[in-house]
Amino acid sequence: MAIAYWRDEYCTGHQQVDQEHQTLFTLVNTLHDAMIQQADHATLITLLDTLANHTVQHFQSEEELMVAARYPDYARHKQSHDRLKTKVNNLLSQFNCQEIQISLELTEFLTEWLSHHIKGEDQKMIQFFHTQSPLQSSSMVSV
Repeated sequence: MAIAYWRDEYCTGHQQVDQEHQTLFTLVNTLHDAMIQQADHATLITLLDTLANHTVQHFQSEEELMVAARYPDYARHKQSHDRLKTKVNNLLSQFNCQEIQISLELTEFLTEWLSHHIKGEDQKMIQFFHTQSPLQSSSMVSV
């Protein structure tokens, strides 16, 4: 049962970024399904780890694009990434030590964060790329 649904409104027009976002949606749904099915601790750790690693890789990829394009909102955008990474890493650490139970609220939070971040920060970033960076436009597709 999916909690995160990819919608056309999330498309940024940048093929790599959109593919990575879609993968994040899939990973959130996989984690959500495992939680509903009451998967064991080890399975949830693996899924959380996979989601955290993919998130870090995606953020790094976006940040490299922003630096290359001299994106003026880079620092604020990166701060948003850093806050989520810290939150997820703290949760993962606590869950690894069995200090907390992961609830469905986590996948709800991640879904909400992801959709708002894409529709706000990421689409704004890609719009800048379209207007300012000929290097980036070669890897863009039309929205």
